[in-house]
Amino acid sequence: MTEEQAIYFTIIFMAFTYAAIGFGINKANAKYLLAGYNTMGKQKRSEFDIDAYLDFLKPFFKKLSLFPIVSFIALSFILKGETKIMVWSLVQIIPFAYFLRMHFKKFKND
Repeated sequence: MTEEQAIYFTIIFMAFTYAAIGFGINKANAKYLLAGYNTMGKQKRSEFDIDAYLDFLKPFFKKLSLFPIVSFIALSFILKGETKIMVWSLVQIIPFAYFLRMHFKKFKND
């Protein structure tokens, strides 16, 4: 596998992983797959509004599945070579910072 193929594979793998989270997580499997929620006791879990949280999480990850591809294409017009890969790698953090900001804003009391 060439370096270029490895880069494309990584981008596509990330996109599919995010899409799988967005489409795959549901109320039935959240107790196994969602960090934090899976370690709560039964009482704490019953008090947590999992439906509202999934309504927040699922659309985010569905949209996020497009981000690795779109950001790579956009950066391809601006940067070349290793600089493009380094900047692209760092740019992947931005949606998660936004996710955390919105998470704490919406679920600060949970």
